[in-house]
Amino acid sequence: MSNFTYFPIMKTRDAELKAMTHLKDDVFDKILPIYELTKSRKTKTTPDGDIHRRMKELKEIQKGRPFILDICINENYMNAQLEQLLSPDNGYFEWQYFINTYNELNIIPMVHIDDNDSLHNMESFILSQSKKGRSIAARFPININNIDEYIKIITSTMTVNQKLFIILDSEQITESNIDEVIANLQLNMAKIKPILNENINAIIAGTSFPKTVADYGDKEGDIPIFEEYIYEKFQEPYVLYGDYASINIEQIEIKGGTFVPRIDVSLENIIFYKRYRRNAGSYQKCAEYILKDKRYAAMDIWPDKEIAKAKGNEPSGISPSFWISVRMNHFMNTRVKLRSKG
Repeated sequence: MSNFTYFPIMKTRDAELKAMTHLKDDVFDKILPIYELTKSRKTKTTPDGDIHRRMKELKEIQKGRPFILDICINENYMNAQLEQLLSPDNGYFEWQYFINTYNELNIIPMVHIDDNDSLHNMESFILSQSKKGRSIAARFPININNIDEYIKIITSTMTVNQKLFIILDSEQITESNIDEVIANLQLNMAKIKPILNENINAIIAGTSFPKTVADYGDKEGDIPIFEEYIYEKFQEPYVLYGDYASINIEQIEIKGGTFVPRIDVSLENIIFYKRYRRNAGSYQKCAEYILKDKRYAAMDIWPDKEIAKAKGNEPSGISPSFWISVRMNHFMNTRVKLRSKG
């Protein structure tokens, strides 16, 4: 597990998975994704979506690589199957059974913590995973007051060499709440730092990508990546970098007709964009101005090819979700590249 340097949190939606499929092997090998399992698209045979279709996609994408698996609790992406997996009954038996069903996949399951349930079921789940020799992960909001109590229960139930990833999730980070985010992280890092070692790692995650970019400029702008600024304050052995791979926490579904064509490019600490309406040049003009920007440096990756195609007025896609995939892929490439510098 020590080879991984980047831990992005993402839902198993089409845009996110497309971004993952276009990662080169040498980059992908440095990434341990944290997937929030969602239902698939609706079909005639599965009108409520199907989580097993998503698992099939993950199998094809991961190609045997390990990944952390969580369950999405956003009602827009849930169905009855996912609700069943969250049941704490009998040591989260349904979650256990589901993980075992996909035993051939290299899954690191998320430990679910239900405040309305006794912690006995959580302990039973951890024991079941210990017997299978699986690593586990636990995810906490950064404003939690008693993280040390939960961690004590988890670690006392684990086997000696079992791996644990403690995810401290800042969720949405803005200029107005960044000081509070840092303060909460400092409090909780102080509680868990003494137990961190080769087998117990902390992942600091969050996202600062905005709900709308218009506040940063109509035709172009620079969006700060606060995740990097925060991580610098906590970077040390056994403390790892995570984020939401340039996705806003609310993930608003944008209709194609209301979306202003935009291309985003990630640098170390900012994402810069070019944005032109359909009647003002659309993706072709966005790409033209991206390529003119002296900050842009091609890395021989999928987004470079798509930007070049758009410049030639032959974009592979014109939907918002397609260019979200391009942005995510570029962002993840730059995060891995940045981590390799250290």
